[in-house]
Amino acid sequence: MADVLVTLVVAGHKQGTMSLYQAYEVENDPLPKVGDVCVILDGKNQPTSVVVNTAIEILPFNDVTAHHALLESEGDKTLAYWRRVHIDFFTHAYTPESEIKFTPESLVVF
Repeated sequence: MADVLVTLVVAGHKQGTMSLYQAYEVENDPLPKVGDVCVILDGKNQPTSVVVNTAIEILPFNDVTAHHALLESEGDKTLAYWRRVHIDFFTHAYTPESEIKFTPESLVVF
């Protein structure tokens, strides 16, 4: 999946990404900030590009809009597709034993 996402980033289509807020807390990672520079890695952990955060938004998963989905530019770029794959990803990425619990009300970092 990393290679597919990198292709979208490099082509300029993927202009946003989303992660669970709770993961930053549990893993004691700082939240991203506007101006942060990020190196994008491919599936072999090789650098492919550099991006700069121009905006950060924290909102409940249920409040993600069609515009957010379009900026992520995955699949058919619709909100319905985005919700389906992200519910699946967030539900399966964190096991029941994990400190991270996903619900549709969970905060996400966009």
